[in-house]
Amino acid sequence: MQRPSFHRPEALKPHRSKSGQALLETFGIMMLLCMILFGMIQYVLMLTATEVIQYSADASVRARAVGFNDFMVYKVNRVASIPNAGLMTSPSSAGISNAQTQNWDTLSAGEAFRRSIAQNPSSSQYQNIEYNNIPLYMDAEHWGQLGGILDYEDWDSISRPIYTTTSGDTVGVTVTQDYPLRMPFLRAFTDGNEIHIRQEARLADHSELYLQ
Repeated sequence: MQRPSFHRPEALKPHRSKSGQALLETFGIMMLLCMILFGMIQYVLMLTATEVIQYSADASVRARAVGFNDFMVYKVNRVASIPNAGLMTSPSSAGISNAQTQNWDTLSAGEAFRRSIAQNPSSSQYQNIEYNNIPLYMDAEHWGQLGGILDYEDWDSISRPIYTTTSGDTVGVTVTQDYPLRMPFLRAFTDGNEIHIRQEARLADHSELYLQ
């Protein structure tokens, strides 16, 4: 007697493992989410960098408007742009010399900067190095002293203050930076490694009043 044949329904047949396909799909989704995340972070960093350059222009034009010379305005520009300057290259360690500590109470031009930045949240770098060295930088008497007091890897990407005037009673300062882009997945959004930022500030020129 022939045994009746039994065919298992198609839906009940065992399927081949699809774990490899699921892994690839998960990896693709994670890559897309990471690209979106890093793109958003880079965009926020660019907006922040623009505000820093605007602040640098504002600080520079204030210094110029009250009659400070080119050297002092340059130092103001540099200090105001530190958040865009990248990693610190000088000094290379957190050690502060005894001479710097002893001269702390005799600082003059940098004292206002010390008091203003002391109100801001601080990092260990700020507490150990910048808090002491920014006033020393502001009090430097010639160009050769600056690099040994404070320097950053991206400071050269920030221009010196560019003076512009719209009339005899107005002074303007323009500051630019080729801001480096370093976030992952950069090539998904741009072909370049940097963006050009240009900000300008203008004020009434009060230098004759202050220099009398």
